[in-house]
Amino acid sequence: MVLKPHIILERLKEIDTALEELSRYREKSLEDLRDSLSLRWTVERGLIIVANLVFDVADHILGGHFSIYPDTYEESLRNLKGKKVISPELYQKLKGLGGFRNILVHDYIKIDLSEVHRNLSKAFEVFPAFSAEIQRWLKGVC
Repeated sequence: MVLKPHIILERLKEIDTALEELSRYREKSLEDLRDSLSLRWTVERGLIIVANLVFDVADHILGGHFSIYPDTYEESLRNLKGKKVISPELYQKLKGLGGFRNILVHDYIKIDLSEVHRNLSKAFEVFPAFSAEIQRWLKGVC
């Protein structure tokens, strides 16, 4: 696979679009999520979309630039940190995203709404930081 910066930049724009939509629900409380199935589904779906985009970007960079093909989402994040694509600080904030995504997508266990709410709250710090660090890395390699 060849690194295609325009694809990465498209995915980062999609992250921005998803976050813009999710921002409509930023002030919703945990109780709001508990009381409204429609709200819960909307927030969960938005978080799934952003997580999928993060892992798509990670896999594209790792495969296209480093010829690394991780087996798990968490391994993708560790490799981004190890290759200095993202900072250790950002890695710590993203760590666990793969498991959270899998719980939402596959319903492995009962979804903990407090985790959904926590991830919604931190999304507006973590995902823009991810985009910024990826863009900074891209400028250094392209």
